[in-house]
Amino acid sequence: MKKFRVLFLYPNGKLMNPPPIAIGIFTALLRENGFEVDLFDTTLYSEPGSVGSDDAKKENLQVRPFDYGSRGVKLKERPIAPDLLKKIEEFRPDLIAISILECTYSAARAMLQAIEKTDIPVIAGGVFPTFAAEKMLMHKNVRMVCRGEGEGALVEVCQRMAAGKDCDDVENLCVKRNGRLVQNRIRKPVDINSLPVSDFSLFEEARFFRPMAGKVYKTIPIETNRGCPYTCSFCNSPSTSEMYRENGCKFFRTKSMTAIQRELRHLKKQWDAEYVYFSSDNFLVNSDAEFNQFLEIYKEINLPFWVQSRPETITEYRAKKLKEIGCHRISLGLEHGNDEFRKKVLKKKFDNEVMIRASKILADAGIPLTVNNMIGFPDETRELIFDTIELNRQLVTDTMNCAVFAPFHGTPLQKLCVERGYVSEDTIFGSINVDIPLNMPQLTQEDIRGIRRTFSLYVRLPKSNWPQIRRAEKFDEEGNRIFAELSKMYQEKYFK
Repeated sequence: MKKFRVLFLYPNGKLMNPPPIAIGIFTALLRENGFEVDLFDTTLYSEPGSVGSDDAKKENLQVRPFDYGSRGVKLKERPIAPDLLKKIEEFRPDLIAISILECTYSAARAMLQAIEKTDIPVIAGGVFPTFAAEKMLMHKNVRMVCRGEGEGALVEVCQRMAAGKDCDDVENLCVKRNGRLVQNRIRKPVDINSLPVSDFSLFEEARFFRPMAGKVYKTIPIETNRGCPYTCSFCNSPSTSEMYRENGCKFFRTKSMTAIQRELRHLKKQWDAEYVYFSSDNFLVNSDAEFNQFLEIYKEINLPFWVQSRPETITEYRAKKLKEIGCHRISLGLEHGNDEFRKKVLKKKFDNEVMIRASKILADAGIPLTVNNMIGFPDETRELIFDTIELNRQLVTDTMNCAVFAPFHGTPLQKLCVERGYVSEDTIFGSINVDIPLNMPQLTQEDIRGIRRTFSLYVRLPKSNWPQIRRAEKFDEEGNRIFAELSKMYQEKYFK
């Protein structure tokens, strides 16, 4: 008897991020339940005109130069659709499961259009489908949308479909019934400590290579907590928490150190890992007791690692101990350098002094810092952006990210942008490293594009260079020439 088969589709930017933990968990769960699985991942494809997030960051001086070729990583320079259809023809799936972020929706849409004639049912999940279910259900093959976590829902859907049963009332699903959108009840969150270790065996080995501070490592991703206790207005975590709260559940959970140790041991050995990428938005949100337990279990792993957190979580003790066990670098989310704007508009309620102190603590501990900044917020001005630049100039940093704000579905600021008329309810945005979503009278898309590419120059170079940098904001022949000259100066001084 033919086993029920599920094909995962993972639309992704070129060479972006390690293998996704969610698909690793889904793979393990479905295999445990007797289903066959396969994967089509677009990360190693380079179609004409595609720009990877790492390439964009390198161009804008936000990361140290790196070379994937040093590890033998080769891109597939051919169209995606024929390979996708060949995979479907060979594997013959009964169900296709696709995971989508709003910034990968363009790639997902192309894949969904390519498979329309197959008439294979699709279940769509991820952050974007969770908050834009109706848009996803407009696609011909998309029969179900999973809102929130997918572990329980996906297994139940496969079990029902394999038995020839209807799935319309499965918890977490959103479906169209008689032309009407129906959202089923949200099920209780899964126990993240009882989940199997992520099974990444469907991914090509090249997917594990990631650049960190100019060197490419074989990297394994690890989840230490799920959700976020904070309420930043540009993020969809608050809406996810609210969705679960309305159903009597708490979404934010931390994983036990026993479970983390089990995963680290298994994945390090299986993949001969060189680096650990802790995926959680706020790694240091755990208690002191949990942190001290982590210190003990990580000593045996003995690999360099990267984490991201918030400046409020940085203390002298934690920085010192992280350095001792191999913390290679830390990213902290500043987003904006104006105290009032950050607190009132972005709902990040810490003072500038907290960020300054955190950067100095990490510098004293010998841990390189990457500061995450964002520009192009609704109603932001050039002057407000330069508040961010000025604060970055006071920090002890190794690199600075400068992303452009995108009003993603499910975020409070998306609703604000719709109310102000900056975007329509139907607008869907792509890469925050390439696209410029808002075009405001006081801050045009061209203004934002220019400041994004010169952000690091403004932060690091003397103010005597600022008139040159201002000219380098323009994407004309002279502006490009000046930017190239200043970039060379920057790299020689700061990236060697």
